[in-house]
Amino acid sequence: MEVGGSDSDGREFKNADEMWREQVGDPSKKTDWYHQGVGYWQGVEASVDGVLGGYGHVNEADVHGSEAFLKTLLTERYPNAGTDGHLVALDCGAGIGRVTKNLLIRYFNEVDLLEPVSHFLEAARENLSPENHMSPDIHKANNFLCMHLQEFTPDAERYDVIWVQWCIGHLTDDDFVSFFKRAKDLCSIMKIEASPGLIYTLRSSFVIVDYIYTNQRIKGDCLKNYLL
Repeated sequence: MEVGGSDSDGREFKNADEMWREQVGDPSKKTDWYHQGVGYWQGVEASVDGVLGGYGHVNEADVHGSEAFLKTLLTERYPNAGTDGHLVALDCGAGIGRVTKNLLIRYFNEVDLLEPVSHFLEAARENLSPENHMSPDIHKANNFLCMHLQEFTPDAERYDVIWVQWCIGHLTDDDFVSFFKRAKDLCSIMKIEASPGLIYTLRSSFVIVDYIYTNQRIKGDCLKNYLL
């Protein structure tokens, strides 16, 4: 299906392929595209309001919705979690540790955080230090990885859940697909934000979802909404 659209500068594209050729059609363009994306966040304060683009008030509702989704999956896949299981999660695009602190660390014994913006990651390390969160000692943030998602390959059999929230729009389509392929057989559950549904994998099986939209980039260098 071809879906056209325009970027923030008003340039029209007949489909996603045409847009991507313009934006990242050669290695130097692709490097610049990622540099601009990370560069924006390097200028954002390390706070809940900052990482949510000025919409810090949605934090509670966001965590509540994510928790409902997570509990459904854990009930199905890990009914004994919390009693005789040891679960490990990877929080991709972890920012200041907002999702890990408010959700993941309550359900997983270990959480690794992956984030390319160094001052966000340092804030996450501080926010998740033992004295600054209320989780039991058996639940902890373990590794803080300052890496880009498109360059990361999960360790085989380490993660029970790979959680990707509010950051997939920063990847090109080909890098998103490549990461998904690298990760899908290395974990039990993979959660990625989507609208109107949610997509996840159970090993290598996929749940069908109607649409996945990217958000308009702050820098205005991709389509506002296009079908992936």
